[in-house]
Amino acid sequence: MPETPKKNEFAEQAEEVTVEADPRNASSESFPVIGLGGSAGSFLSFEKFFSKMPTDSGMSFVVIMHLDPNYRSHLDEVFQRFTGMPVSEAVDGVVIEPNKVYLIPRNKDMGIHNRRLLLMPASENKGVRQPIDFFLQSLADDQWGKGAGVIFSGMGSDGETGIRMLKEKLGVTLVQDPMTAEYDSMPRAAIGTGLVDFVLAPEEMPNTLIRYMNHPALALDSDQERFAMQTGNAVQKVLMLLRSYTGNDFSQYKMSTITRRIDRRIAYYQLKDYDSYVDLLNENPQEIKTLFNELLIGVTKFFRDEEAFDRLKLKVYNLLKNKSADDPIRVWIAGCSTGEEAYSIAMIVMECQDQEPNHIQRKIQIYATDLDQDALEYARAGVYHSNIAAYVSPERLKRFFTKRGNEYIVNKHMREMIVFAQQNIIKDAPFIRLDLVCCRNMLIYFTAELQKRIIPLFYYAVNPGGLLLMGPAETIGGFTDMFLSVDHKWKLFERMKGNVQVTRLADFPFNVAPVPLPENKIDKKAPMLNPVKSANDFFNQVLIEHLAPAAILVDRKGTILFTNGKTDELLSFPSGQATMNIHKMIREELRYPVDYCISQTLADEKNVAVRDVKLKGEKSNQLINLRAVRVEQEGMQDSVLLIFEKLMAPVKRGARIKAATADESSRVSEIERELLFTRQRLNNTIEQMESSMEELKSTNEELQSTNEELQSTNEESLTTKEEMQSLNEELMTINVQYQSKAEELTRLNNDMKNLLDVTEIGTIFLDNNLIILRYTPQVKKLFNLISTDVGRPIMHVVDNFEQSLKEDDIREVIEKLTIKEIDMSTYDKEWYRVRIMPYRTSDNFISGAVITFTLITDFKLMQSQLNTLKEYADAMAEQFTQAMCRLDKSLSVTYANRAFFNFFEVLRTDVLGKPLPAFLRQRWQTDAATDTLNKCISTGMPQEAAILIPGRDKEIIIRSRLFDAELKSDISLMLFTIDDETISQP
Repeated sequence: MPETPKKNEFAEQAEEVTVEADPRNASSESFPVIGLGGSAGSFLSFEKFFSKMPTDSGMSFVVIMHLDPNYRSHLDEVFQRFTGMPVSEAVDGVVIEPNKVYLIPRNKDMGIHNRRLLLMPASENKGVRQPIDFFLQSLADDQWGKGAGVIFSGMGSDGETGIRMLKEKLGVTLVQDPMTAEYDSMPRAAIGTGLVDFVLAPEEMPNTLIRYMNHPALALDSDQERFAMQTGNAVQKVLMLLRSYTGNDFSQYKMSTITRRIDRRIAYYQLKDYDSYVDLLNENPQEIKTLFNELLIGVTKFFRDEEAFDRLKLKVYNLLKNKSADDPIRVWIAGCSTGEEAYSIAMIVMECQDQEPNHIQRKIQIYATDLDQDALEYARAGVYHSNIAAYVSPERLKRFFTKRGNEYIVNKHMREMIVFAQQNIIKDAPFIRLDLVCCRNMLIYFTAELQKRIIPLFYYAVNPGGLLLMGPAETIGGFTDMFLSVDHKWKLFERMKGNVQVTRLADFPFNVAPVPLPENKIDKKAPMLNPVKSANDFFNQVLIEHLAPAAILVDRKGTILFTNGKTDELLSFPSGQATMNIHKMIREELRYPVDYCISQTLADEKNVAVRDVKLKGEKSNQLINLRAVRVEQEGMQDSVLLIFEKLMAPVKRGARIKAATADESSRVSEIERELLFTRQRLNNTIEQMESSMEELKSTNEELQSTNEELQSTNEESLTTKEEMQSLNEELMTINVQYQSKAEELTRLNNDMKNLLDVTEIGTIFLDNNLIILRYTPQVKKLFNLISTDVGRPIMHVVDNFEQSLKEDDIREVIEKLTIKEIDMSTYDKEWYRVRIMPYRTSDNFISGAVITFTLITDFKLMQSQLNTLKEYADAMAEQFTQAMCRLDKSLSVTYANRAFFNFFEVLRTDVLGKPLPAFLRQRWQTDAATDTLNKCISTGMPQEAAILIPGRDKEIIIRSRLFDAELKSDISLMLFTIDDETISQP
């Protein structure tokens, strides 16, 4: 679970406002502070960012870079080239101002406090220096919702922890798209937290920042706007949708925490009010999950507040000294988030065991629970970035972790001692018999009423003398009779021994109680809206208090449930342990009548009355009539209402007794009545004993029958054991086969991967809804894809084509089972042949589409060159006076020059696309031209013939030449020319 500030800090800090992008806001006390971090190769990213950032944005910018401590970088001069804002190197104690850029000096760490930049010597915490994390953490503590963190290109994982801290304190986080980063390690580490708001190219960030920071939902001076946004039942509708979709009720969380998270989502989507956000949730269930994760932001790190863990280690060591060697060590971490705190506790417990003189190795059982299933999966994996070296000592890293590349993996032994499980502490049962409960920075999310119910739950779960560790901003409230403070600063408590009042213990199993309605709370200062009803209530109250007899409601065991009237004369507290049982609290004179009335009423299910019971007083005796009424109301059938009616004429002590015989007779009657009560109680007891004996006999017979069944079951179990052994051998054989199949599948996957890599053909696999199932690495050049895009629609991914792929083309292929090919060009002027085919399963079912991208830039270039040569040849042919035409393999005319049209005195439409032999036969009335063309095709050699045309004095010469006899395409094959000295010049 995440950590949150105290209520007053939340109200004062998280409600601060961002400013409009207006120079008039430069003097405003409230303005956003943007922390920008980058490492290797980030100069270009900074240039793109600041070149798009207005000089009057109203924001202050602090740049944190990894600099060479021995080299003067002149960063201020470099940055001044691409921004109009003043750029300066930060000096110690400078008060930041809006519309200015501050740079970290070399060989320094920098933080911020009360808007002052504070410098200190660079320190490599445990051998690792993380200047970006250092600044962003201080920015989160100082600025809260007015702080923003931006991570640019860089190596390593610096900034990852800072992103977590900013997100916890309601800040906004932006990360450069790894596709645009020269070094993507830092951006990918930040994105891996799952807490990044925007993943953008650097030039897109300024506009997004300005729009987000200037949204009215985040403005301090727009209370009226915020009130207008929250009117109605919009917040309750959001809580209802959260409960419906996630099964978790946030109604008992602090409303300020919930509304602040909702405000961030409203600003993220640039909505106008809460009703618009409710509409968005109804239309987009994925946003409900996002809001759920926002409310459960688990910000933690290894040994957070290291001094607190040092104090805890000392107490745990003392606790272990008092445990026997056979007792396990049981720990519960409530709200473990991504597991850093659980592993920190595990390391401490193991180190404490090593320090014991006898080196006793007890069994360690650690239960780590959280609501966030994704965080639990991350914790179970136990893989963390290399920046944890800043918080974990080298000795612990060497003992408890294994380094792999830029990551540290928790050793298997420590992972196996921790059970990570999903749990809702509000409604799920707790773990018990614990030595330590660690619940840090979670209770401050809850209302005071809910906190008062959870503290007794911890008391129930922890062994006497066990420990409770809470967050620095948390407290146990008024439960000082349950826990003793052993460290006030770091909120470490010890469970006190002894009994606690029953009324202060939590109900078990723990259930969420309904939230009390505000209408039930009576405001004494409020005007009376219904005077008639209030008068009736007052009248009834007077009758009950002054005229109604004293009455006590008890259950079957005699526990007092409710009292009415003056019962102080009837009840008294016994010495010793406090109790609320009427058999121990009732006056001695009333004990036998009360016992008789309760037993008879429950046994006979009818009302019972006892008259003239004498109650002794200091000055006089009082006669009382006792009535017992069985309660028939549903849910209280085993309850009895005892009514004590005082008689009007008490007998005064010391008064003259008119007749001694009357007094003796009264005494005898009283003794006889007590004897009657005793006999009846004895008869009831005997009947109950006889009934119990019958039940015990029946139970004994059932146990004997059960014993026989168990013996039979035992024999069946032996038979089943043999069958299980046989089945186990079969399973081992099947397992070997599966392993062989798995190895074969691995080889096939490797072969397929290498095949796709060698062909260099990009491929995307889609399902029937055009959702991306998988893709090959070559596709990343054409689409801005990252690993998290798997599962998103293809149309939601930005591509690099000049004209994007159409959704209708893909759906047409899936619906009509056709194959479609499209030639498309990218912004880089590269051509790809896009082939869309249906995805067929092995059962011949259509399960989506496959899109391949083949690079054809060389083909397009050659095609362009061929077209250019063709146009050049056609232009040259127009200059000849000789009649010429070009034929395809069917001897149809594909081109003719002007001399050809002049020779035959025809138009282009009369010749182009028509067979030349038929045309010449019609004109010349001879087949000589056809024979020449056929001979040229059959021999593949140039042919020539002289033809005498009617109407001419001399012969003309026709020539045909085949350019490529082996060509099997539809392009032109033959050149046909006519030589005639009488041809007119064009």
